[in-house]
Amino acid sequence: MVIDIIIQALSSQFSILILYLLNKYEEMKLTEILAKIGFSKYKSVRKAIILLAKAGLVTIGVKKITPRVKAWKIRITNKGRQIIQSIVKNIPTQSTE
Repeated sequence: MVIDIIIQALSSQFSILILYLLNKYEEMKLTEILAKIGFSKYKSVRKAIILLAKAGLVTIGVKKITPRVKAWKIRITNKGRQIIQSIVKNIPTQSTE
């Protein structure tokens, strides 16, 4: 089911943060996302992006720079934007005390 894939993607480490960044900047290169999260988190970030793409929340454009180097451009989809905006909207911004 589609909902299962979306839940799996959103459960992945860094996926919410990646969607938040893409919602803010619309499109980012993989290196730009890594600069915000940390280059040491490359494998986890890459895995999260692939899962988000499988769920249809982001799209990945790959440009071949050299035979061994590829540049990723990640773009948020309308479905991804709706989900992250709903999450952000429901986060309390002030203490309820």
